[in-house]
Amino acid sequence: MKIKKCLRMTLFSGAVLFAGNVLAYGDDEGEKCKKPRFREFEPVHLSEVDPETEISFHVSNWADPTTITAEARKVPMKVEVVDKMNFFVVTAKLPPEINGKYARIHVTALAMDGRCFGQDGWLLKVKKAKTEPATPAASEGEPASSETEAP
Repeated sequence: MKIKKCLRMTLFSGAVLFAGNVLAYGDDEGEKCKKPRFREFEPVHLSEVDPETEISFHVSNWADPTTITAEARKVPMKVEVVDKMNFFVVTAKLPPEINGKYARIHVTALAMDGRCFGQDGWLLKVKKAKTEPATPAASEGEPASSETEAP
C-alpha cells in the first residue's frame, strides 16, 4: 500500500511541475512591435555629392512623424516630413561644415506606440567645397608679365 501511495504522490508532483512549466511559456506576440523601416535613400549609398545637397528617404507609416531625425557626422539636420498616406517622405540638407569628407547619414524614428526604435543609414562622399582663388589685381598700365629688364 505504501508503494502505491508513494508512486501516486510522485506522479502527481511530476504532473504539477510539468503543467507549471508548460504554462510558463506564454504567447509573446503581444509584446512584439513593428520597428519603423527606412528605404529609398537618395542620393544612393556611396554616391559623391556636393556640400549642402538635399537628401531624402522614405519611412514606414507606422512611425511617429514627430520623432523622425537625421544627422550627418553627428551634426543634426532639420528634416521636413510629408505624409503620403502609406509612408512618409523625409527631406533634409547636408550641413555646410561637412565637405571633403565621407559622411554617414544616420536616421532614426520611434513607432507610433512609442516602444520600438528603428534606425538605419547610408554613406555619402561629400565633395570639397570650391573656393575661388585669390587673384592679384593688375593695374591697367602695368604689363601682365613679371619679367624684369636687365641693366
